[in-house]
Amino acid sequence: MTSAEREKKSRCFGDVIIEEGSASVDTDNPKINRFHYTFIKQNHPAGFSFLESELTVGEPIVVSDEEGHFALAIGYVTAVKRRRISVAVDRRLHNARIRQPGFDENDNQTFASIMEVAHEGATQDETHGKIKEPPIRYRLDQDEFSNGMATVRNNLVQMMADDVFGSRQIRRLIVDLQPPRFKSVPTQYTISDRDSLNVDQHRAIEKVMSAQDYALVLGMPGTGKTTTIAHIIRALTSQGKSVLLTSHTHTAVDNILLKLKGDKIPILRLGAPAKVHPEVQEFAILAGQPMKTFDEIKDAWHGTPIVGTTCLGINHPIFHERTFDYCIVDEASQITLPICAGPIRMARTFVLVGDHNQLPPVVRNEEAREGGLDVSLFKLLSDTHPQSVVNLEHQYRMCEDIMTLSNTLIYHGKLRCGTEQLRKRKLDIPRMDALRQRHYDASTFHAATPRSFCAAPGRCWLYDLLESEARVRFINTDTILPQVREEAQGKRIVNSAEVRIVSQLVDSLLTVGVPETEIGVMTHYRAQLFMLKEKLKGYAGVEMHTTDRFQGRDKEVIVLSLVRSNDACNIGDLLKDWRRINVAFTRAKTKLLVIGSKSTLKGSGSENMLSRFISLMEDRHWIYDMPPDGLENHYFEDMGTQLTTHSPAKKTPKKGKENRRPTPRKARISDKALLKGKLITRDILNEMTNGAYS
Repeated sequence: MTSAEREKKSRCFGDVIIEEGSASVDTDNPKINRFHYTFIKQNHPAGFSFLESELTVGEPIVVSDEEGHFALAIGYVTAVKRRRISVAVDRRLHNARIRQPGFDENDNQTFASIMEVAHEGATQDETHGKIKEPPIRYRLDQDEFSNGMATVRNNLVQMMADDVFGSRQIRRLIVDLQPPRFKSVPTQYTISDRDSLNVDQHRAIEKVMSAQDYALVLGMPGTGKTTTIAHIIRALTSQGKSVLLTSHTHTAVDNILLKLKGDKIPILRLGAPAKVHPEVQEFAILAGQPMKTFDEIKDAWHGTPIVGTTCLGINHPIFHERTFDYCIVDEASQITLPICAGPIRMARTFVLVGDHNQLPPVVRNEEAREGGLDVSLFKLLSDTHPQSVVNLEHQYRMCEDIMTLSNTLIYHGKLRCGTEQLRKRKLDIPRMDALRQRHYDASTFHAATPRSFCAAPGRCWLYDLLESEARVRFINTDTILPQVREEAQGKRIVNSAEVRIVSQLVDSLLTVGVPETEIGVMTHYRAQLFMLKEKLKGYAGVEMHTTDRFQGRDKEVIVLSLVRSNDACNIGDLLKDWRRINVAFTRAKTKLLVIGSKSTLKGSGSENMLSRFISLMEDRHWIYDMPPDGLENHYFEDMGTQLTTHSPAKKTPKKGKENRRPTPRKARISDKALLKGKLITRDILNEMTNGAYS
């Protein structure tokens, strides 16, 4: 497939060149992916952006050239901006000048490079006194085989063999689906902080301690799955058991090991040190140290009761040398069955931890999905043998109002607040009065004007939505039609009016004192996310992701843009995925603001969760209709109705002089120009100032 064809599928960038002077070598990482490059498009089409693709930060890539030389290097994406993309790869690329030690932009421009040599006998005219090559045109492809196809095949082969440890038992449990066995009385265990466990965590540990084949732990959102796994490991090691800890991602493995760090239990962390959390590096050093004798290898590999790695890390030689009493797989509901089959085969008993009501395994191939590859082993076993499942139901993230959404729509009332204080929690707003600054510059108004939250009739919509008691609100945009309708940009769907609403909400939250780091902005659409990032690019601390990227994270405030607004009530496949909706609804702690079209969502059909969501919001009286002129009644930097260009919310400056905005110049707009054509606003001001604006 050509690069242009793959680029249309958002899995490739073709016809890119290395940005001059961007190449460098990471001398602190001498083994893998130490060559760093930034690529740009020399002649990019109008509207092109590197941000609108599946090649996001951390995504594995293959670098080839447009002349047909494939896999010149492999690595991963390190940074993505609108006009450039940066990567770290395992090999030096041709025709890239790499800065040398002591390089100085002005005084010592020393580079190293692989260049073409002119043919023997070349004249001065032919070389112009130096070798001058045109830049090589590269293509960056998503590495779709980096998910370990060889490992997957090997897992299946080993599972079907008769002379391999654990293969017969695994076939009995996950192929024949025979019921798991449990002891009538769980093994006794001791852990130091047993009194800190809630009833669910006690049950989870006892379920694992009584399992003879496997146990499943269903951790609902915010219920402390990581903490529970750490307690299970403590209970098992207290009985002298060995544990293989695995997960889909390095981050999940490291988060659990961080909770065990102070327990003084020997731990071996397998994997490239560059991908391991800095505070867990001490467990990975042992794995990377050169060993001179077999005794040293034996001590390192066999002397640690806990071994941690990702599911694709089971090709390490250690797994030819030892097996384990237990294997614990975190994020099991996001892992395909063939990948999960690898690590669980290495232990006599396995424990799967996950929640199949959240994101499933990522399977892009339609034929594979139809064949059931997107059904995780966790879901398969929990549906077949529900008696093997223990639920974690007490959550410590969401206040009761936010919890109500998923509890009603998905969990059938099983989810509970962990404490009474959590149930009543609300957003702390340090200075609500500061919202006045977002409404007008008082110096331009008549001295007798009473200070009001808004010049619009009735209460201010920003105030209504920001107040602490408004924990959950659906912001209905049908009242500001037609400007709020979705727009098509090629195959991409965006909603620029929703971008404005999100930006005004975020700006106002910052104005009243909510920290940037406590605000998250979410959408299901990449193109919408790009527009949001452009609009809010001055706020580096505000996290903005697609729903998939937000799984496992939480914020005090989440602002969710649903985008879809059309007469056909078409919400698209992304908004029909109830598991993604569940993730989106369970990221906020104290305030969840959802922006969308009530008529579009409700008209999409009762079989869709968002239609039932609207009915629930109506029952709770949590729907807020946007005022018809709501977007025009407040003064923000990009709005024509602003009185001054000041901004009370301090934006995070970007590094580098070239990225710093010049000091804003204040502008004054005359009353006549300001009120021209705004008859309602003029009437309100006249009422407030006894005719001063007649």
